[in-house]
Amino acid sequence: MKDARYTAVQALLRQSTANAYSNLVLDSLISQNGLDQRDGAFASALFYGTLERMLTIDHILSAYSAKPLSELSAPVREVLRAGICQLVFMDGVDDYAAVSESVNLVKAMGKTKASGFVNGVLRSFLRDGKKIPPVSGGRAEQLAVEYSCPAWLISVWLEHYGEAACLRMLERSLGKPPVYLRVNTLKTDAESLCRLLGEQGVDAKPDEEVAGCVAVFGRAAVEKLDAFQQGLFHVQDKASQICAASLGALPGERVLDVCSAPGGKTFTIAQLMADQGEVAARDLHAKRAALVRHGAARLGLSSVTASVWDASVFDESAGAFDRVLCDVPCSGFGIIRRKPEIKYKPRESIQNLPEIQYKILQTSSHYLAGGGTLVYSTCTLLPAENEQVVARFLAEQSGFSLVSQQTYTGETIDTDGFFVSVLQKR
Repeated sequence: MKDARYTAVQALLRQSTANAYSNLVLDSLISQNGLDQRDGAFASALFYGTLERMLTIDHILSAYSAKPLSELSAPVREVLRAGICQLVFMDGVDDYAAVSESVNLVKAMGKTKASGFVNGVLRSFLRDGKKIPPVSGGRAEQLAVEYSCPAWLISVWLEHYGEAACLRMLERSLGKPPVYLRVNTLKTDAESLCRLLGEQGVDAKPDEEVAGCVAVFGRAAVEKLDAFQQGLFHVQDKASQICAASLGALPGERVLDVCSAPGGKTFTIAQLMADQGEVAARDLHAKRAALVRHGAARLGLSSVTASVWDASVFDESAGAFDRVLCDVPCSGFGIIRRKPEIKYKPRESIQNLPEIQYKILQTSSHYLAGGGTLVYSTCTLLPAENEQVVARFLAEQSGFSLVSQQTYTGETIDTDGFFVSVLQKR
């Protein structure tokens, strides 16, 4: 029987080997295993809870497992992780049920011989009062276990943003992320959309900080709503909406979005332009460019064209643009609360990103007409990918000046972590 716990552990196993997006992994298995809404919700809570708290859980297991975690078979390791998650981070789960179900689960996964081991580890932790073992090391190491975030990343945040901002960023990296929508202002307004969503059983309110933004409360599969199919909104965090607005695009202008997929910023820019002019959306992959094309069609945006190209290679035939959005590929450490697996990337896997980002920014600048606006943005919180890329660009490109620059860490408004730099060509 592939129940909620089995599904969650299946997802953890697949996530650890497939390097795929967590939401795609889980949604596929919930559907494949035929879970109803209640079991699907439990599987989701267990999966994301375990993934989100992995470093804390592994710290606990390292103190109670006689074997190093790396020497355990993958199914046994993931069952133990899910068991600890239930004992520590899921208040609605009975402790003894969490232990017994973990023992049953490891048997169901074909590891019957390990059932006694799983039972012993979890019961030992339970007998000790579920206390998290002491942490050795400095401030970064302490916070790494408390917030389940790599110590190297915390060290960078402490150094560049200070302790208050670092703690805020760590706290916001945990828990269920808020859902924000962007109203299709060509068809409706925030108040009207919220009334309609209410009629469709969704609690939503206009955001007080960003015009055209709507906050959704509670659980809601918004992309299955009639209002979504009618093209009345698209899903987009507030930071992304702020980024799109920072471009300052006006009706009738020619705008380029060089790394556009899945299209949220492209759509918002087109709406801010009253769908008048041209918004050229580009992406490296055909499937992702198709996502933009289909999204624009659903929203009724005739000004958007989507096609495939390499943003790091200049295409003279594209001509000149009034404004260029350069939202580059990045490490993604600003959206950990949406994709918790991101924080476990090896540090060395992102070391080449600043060079790629600079190349894209430099190439993108050549498309800009004189007096035009160039926006460089990321959804990460690493100075090496943000301020330092822009500083290098300005040092090497004398024809540009800095208009404004901001890192969004949730200090004043609740957004994902984001960086936006607005540049102008002289």
